Amino acid sequence: MDPEEQARTLLKAKGLRVTGSRAALVAALMRAHEPVSLEAAHKLAGSAGGDQATVYRNLQALTGAGMLRQVKGVGRREMFELTVHGHRHGHAHMACTRCGRVECVELDGMPQQPPKLKGWNVSDLTVTVWGLCPACR
Repeated sequence: MDPEEQARTLLKAKGLRVTGSRAALVAALMRAHEPVSLEAAHKLAGSAGGDQATVYRNLQALTGAGMLRQVKGVGRREMFELTVHGHRHGHAHMACTRCGRVECVELDGMPQQPPKLKGWNVSDLTVTVWGLCPACR
């Protein structure tokens, strides 16, 4: 099954309206394999993804439906990654403090679930490692 068809299947499974722009966006995110910004998502989806406002609305709709999650980048920049299609939550992110690039990285011993803390209702576990990427060093 090609990425566009996989994207359509995932959208249907989440009960979302399947449009060409949404399918193009989800397929682009599947190919990216790392968190992407609005600008990068717009570029990756190409003209099939619609204009930047359409991509933004679709990113918000997909996040609201649980297909994406937001990852904070440098300067509070919003980045998005898939929560479906084999993209696991049990990983950390490497973020470059100079160019803003964000990558997923597996860390040994990273917990898959937030710890149970007395009196807390923990909703998420996020680990970000900050530094300079190879291109900026």
